[in-house]
Amino acid sequence: MSKSHVTELSEVFRAIFQDARDAFPTLGTEFSKDFSTLQVLVGQRGLHVYLVDLPAIGKHLDRCLNDGQYLPSGLPLTKRYTGGVVIPKFLRGLYLLVFNEDGCLRANYSIEAVFFLRQICYLAKKAVVDCSQERIENEVLEFYQTDCSLPEPHRFWGESAESNDDVWRIYHGYGRDPAYLARMSAYDQSHDCSRSSCPLEALDFVSNLIVVTLGSYDPIVWRFRHGPGAISETTSATCKYQTLRENWPSNLESEFPVSDYGFHNYSSWGNWLLSARESRDARVRRNESGPQSEVPGDRVPESCVNSSRMVAVPKSFSRPRLIAAEPTSHQYCQQNIWHYFRERTERSWIASFVQFTDQGLNQRLCVAGSKSNALATVDLSSASDRVTCDTVGQFFRSNPRLLRALRATRTQTIRQQLTRKVPALIELRKFSTMGSACTFPVETLIFLGIALAAVLTTRGLRRTLGNVKSLIGEVAVFGDDIVVPSDSREQFERLLEVLHFKVNSAKTYWTGRFRESCGVDSLQGVEVTPAYWRGAFDGQTGSLAMAVETSNNFYKKFLLRTAMHIASTLPRRIAQVATSSGLFGLQTRTEPDNSHLTMRVNHNLFRVECLCEQVLTSSVRTQTGHESALLQYFTEAPSPFTKWENGYNQRPKLRKKLRWVPLELTHAHGSSLEGEFVRLHLKASGSPVSP
Repeated sequence: MSKSHVTELSEVFRAIFQDARDAFPTLGTEFSKDFSTLQVLVGQRGLHVYLVDLPAIGKHLDRCLNDGQYLPSGLPLTKRYTGGVVIPKFLRGLYLLVFNEDGCLRANYSIEAVFFLRQICYLAKKAVVDCSQERIENEVLEFYQTDCSLPEPHRFWGESAESNDDVWRIYHGYGRDPAYLARMSAYDQSHDCSRSSCPLEALDFVSNLIVVTLGSYDPIVWRFRHGPGAISETTSATCKYQTLRENWPSNLESEFPVSDYGFHNYSSWGNWLLSARESRDARVRRNESGPQSEVPGDRVPESCVNSSRMVAVPKSFSRPRLIAAEPTSHQYCQQNIWHYFRERTERSWIASFVQFTDQGLNQRLCVAGSKSNALATVDLSSASDRVTCDTVGQFFRSNPRLLRALRATRTQTIRQQLTRKVPALIELRKFSTMGSACTFPVETLIFLGIALAAVLTTRGLRRTLGNVKSLIGEVAVFGDDIVVPSDSREQFERLLEVLHFKVNSAKTYWTGRFRESCGVDSLQGVEVTPAYWRGAFDGQTGSLAMAVETSNNFYKKFLLRTAMHIASTLPRRIAQVATSSGLFGLQTRTEPDNSHLTMRVNHNLFRVECLCEQVLTSSVRTQTGHESALLQYFTEAPSPFTKWENGYNQRPKLRKKLRWVPLELTHAHGSSLEGEFVRLHLKASGSPVSP
């Protein structure tokens, strides 16, 4: 982030303080001093103040709001106002509207003051910035250390796949596994795991119930497709269908025969086999005459075929996000399993607890939990990196075919070139990494099973489907964002620890007034979620789209001065649009004013149009002429009314373009523009126009 971006961020903070002054006019003088103090510290410590120090203050504030007591933290900008007052000098006016001088939460605290405190602290929390190389290396080292702390997977998960009957012999349930029983006893030595109240037995019941509800798994029923993510074989755009069958590993072949799923018919498969045999014969003849260079299209070693590639993507200034680019063939088959999970879940009672494509359930329960204190929001630390293979095996043991498919699509190693502190090729102990299409649904269902088992055990409920359904409205899971009843804390945390998971205490709230889950922050039933500044407009199309969205987000929070400031940095030819219009532009709740734009009357379409800047997405599709085009057609199944072409899309590019847009689209649905049309029509014809 350049110095100009730091300057722009300072101006955004100035606008936030102006919005705060409009909300609390009597604190205007204090806000001026607070902003000056902030700028002095920024001059000393730089961007770190905005991106790290203030969010840390915000996290401490959330915990104090939850506990009902402000305690000194020792963080920058939190120095006491005086020796006898625990409230910080910075933002003292807002703090005193929430806490008294002794730090106790006021009975009639100002929820608006809480919102502005959090808005100032979290303003730049999600700024899009690149991490330093040192932070990336530390994150990779933590990834490696976390994986090494997990138990080694059973040989069932190795490259040499065992027979189909071995699933039943290996996995008998959590309650019969000596390793899990030993961990349970270690956490609670007084607990008798042989009794019917053992939470591991409850987890076995719930896991069986979930897996039976999902039903049988047959790959031919569900949709194969390529995911949108990167692949491990290359970093450039390529036709995944063309390279799909070239490196189909043996572990996939055991459950997903390439002849059935990698070709559009058996004739194509036979021709491919014949071509491969001729290629091998040619290589043999060349080797007999002397060493030759490798022929393009040769199969790569099995260890590389079964390996993903580590990629670091921006997450925050403090740390990146590590994901895995999966091999093409694995990605193709993982999407089939993901389709199975999604469809079967949506059509069953599980959808009342889990919604894979909608965070609304978690968000609603988050607000309800902050009001009633009966529900807790739980966040886990590195959840996807702690899902062990044996945890997955025990959970899905009653569906051997599904379990073998999960084993087949699992990449066993990951390659990394981000640091020399860890090996370049890491042999994974975890089930899968972020980047696999199976990770999210598998971990979500496992966490759901743990939550339901913990509640059944805590409340002493019989293990029946009816009692499980009675928990609807009290349990919700979306990835590692979990909502559970507060009374089940002990059993829930114990089960998580037994299964090698770790609660992120900094973002978990069991008691008190505050809750956060799936992007919603709530205090006693009132949302106090801030708007986030993500980056300055630098003239590029991507930053234009981001800046317009950011301005609209601040506008929706009624931070009008901040929204206006961000809008003032944008090109003039951005249209004003109604909040319900769905058109790209700066949103407004009043009648859009686009008098600054060029207007015209389109006599052919009998409408008024304005010339405004639009952001469009364009992608060029490169045709391959390869035989795999027919497989691509059957896989994508385009509509007969769609002009379809085979091949692959180049990386999509955003571009700006001036376009004539119907003026009616900028207004709310149902509004009339007949008067505007008549006015412009008369003006164009030279007739007098009344004001």
